[in-house]
Amino acid sequence: MSSQPIRIGIIGTGIFAHRHHRAYQAIGKDKFQIVACANRSKEKALAFAKEIGLDESAVYTNFTDLINDPNVDAVDVILPVQFNKEVIEAAVAANKHIMFEKPIAATLEDAREIVKLSQKSKTVVAVSENWSYHSLVNAIAEFVKNGGIGEIVNFTYDSARPYNPNSPYHATKWRQNPLHPGGYLSDGCVHDMAHLVPILGKFASVAAFATKRHTVHVLEDTLATTIKLENGGVGVANFTFCSAGVKKMSLFVHGTKGSIELIDDTEVKLFDATGKSIDVSPITSLQANSPGNGMNDVEGEFSAFYDTVRHGKKLGVSTEEAFHHLAFIVAALESVVSERSVKIETI
Repeated sequence: MSSQPIRIGIIGTGIFAHRHHRAYQAIGKDKFQIVACANRSKEKALAFAKEIGLDESAVYTNFTDLINDPNVDAVDVILPVQFNKEVIEAAVAANKHIMFEKPIAATLEDAREIVKLSQKSKTVVAVSENWSYHSLVNAIAEFVKNGGIGEIVNFTYDSARPYNPNSPYHATKWRQNPLHPGGYLSDGCVHDMAHLVPILGKFASVAAFATKRHTVHVLEDTLATTIKLENGGVGVANFTFCSAGVKKMSLFVHGTKGSIELIDDTEVKLFDATGKSIDVSPITSLQANSPGNGMNDVEGEFSAFYDTVRHGKKLGVSTEEAFHHLAFIVAALESVVSERSVKIETI
């Protein structure tokens, strides 16, 4: 396997491209080098290139030209998700590695096609889901999978993000005219799924209600769900983008042999079969096993991508799992309309 830096071409030079650039810098030039960028707006592409020190000759307005650039080893796609499939098709055809933003697609039909493409591809096809690279969450998932609290009986999850009318993300055209299911709900809730599914296992069915509080979110911005897991456990999960200043995620999981409480992705509590709080080191000691080489969030995501491309290691999230994340949101929104429990679609 090569130890050379992976030469990255960034497709989409909007707001989040700057976050990606910082992550590449944090990991180091021995792992990644940004060698090209593309945007339909030449002006925006040139501005980003100037900021990061790219020559104008490495700036494109057509993503296929960037993909076919022989200096590019892998593409980092930061586009509205309705474009994911066509860019992935082009990258796979050109034998290039690719990362692309969550949700996996704007429709389950496209999502299925992306999964098939990833299964047949000789190159790495990776979903950019930074919440899959929170080491404490991955440690809890491993602990639960190994029987640390027995069989899951029940869970309660609450995810609150504060209403922020001044967020720069609100102004993006694709968020104001969302083609992905539920708009903010799928854009944001797939993050939550990246925490929940590794710990709880796959979801089987859902019953849901939703409300819309703020017009800037365009569609519903609060979702309340009751869920049945494939392993037989049941629970509730609530998601809102309308809290009054509170930003907090909390998960409580009850098993046959104990319970776990996770607060955000930074604090964990463990309880034995009598309800007594006990030492969490059996969980925290597993954090070293998380993909990302000790890094979290976007930095962990990119570090894991490097390990997958160069050393064949496993990613923190697969396209199959990302399909399930989106399928849950689609089923929940269907339940909102039908006011009935809905089974979650499979690949």
